[in-house]
Amino acid sequence: MSASQTGEKQKLQQLIPEIPFVCRTLAIGFLVIAAARPQSSSSVEDLTREGIDIVLSMDLSASMLSKDFEPNRLEASKKVAAQFVEERPNDRIGVVAYEGESFTQIPLTTDQRVVMNGIKELETGLLEGGTAIGMGLATAVNRLRDSEAKSKVIILLTDGVNNAGQIEPFDAAQLAQLN
Repeated sequence: MSASQTGEKQKLQQLIPEIPFVCRTLAIGFLVIAAARPQSSSSVEDLTREGIDIVLSMDLSASMLSKDFEPNRLEASKKVAAQFVEERPNDRIGVVAYEGESFTQIPLTTDQRVVMNGIKELETGLLEGGTAIGMGLATAVNRLRDSEAKSKVIILLTDGVNNAGQIEPFDAAQLAQLN
C-alpha cells in the first residue's frame, strides 16, 4: 500500500462517522421543503370565456315602488339582477337605467363588484317621470353596438307600459335585431 492510498483511507475513516449526521440533516431539510408545499409560479391556467356581452336595462319608474313584492318591485328586481350577475363571472355586463329617459349606469365590464355596486345605487326619481321602455332598450342596443362578442344579450326589466320617450319599444326591438 502506498502512502497516498493510506492517506485517502484515513480521510475516508474520518468521514464515516459524519455520514449519519449528514443523512439526518438532509432528511430534515427535505421534510421542511415538502411541508412548505412549494408551488411553481409559472403554471398556466387556461381560462376560456363564453364571449357574451349582457346589458341589463332596468325600469326605475315610480310604479316600481309598488309594494306587491317585498319590499317593492324595484328592490326585488335589483335583487334578481344582482343574483344574475353573480352567476355570470366570465361575461361582460353593463347596466342601463330608464324612467322617462335612459342613461348608462355601468358600461360593459367584467368587474362584478362595479356592476353590483351600480345596481345597488339605482333608485327612482333620477330622471324625468314616466316609463320609456323604447329609450331603455335603444340605449342598451347602443351599448352593444361596437361589441365584438359572439353573443349579445339585452335583459329588459320592467313592470309597465311604455308611456314616455321618443322611441317606441317596437322600433328599438327592430334596431336590436339589426345589430
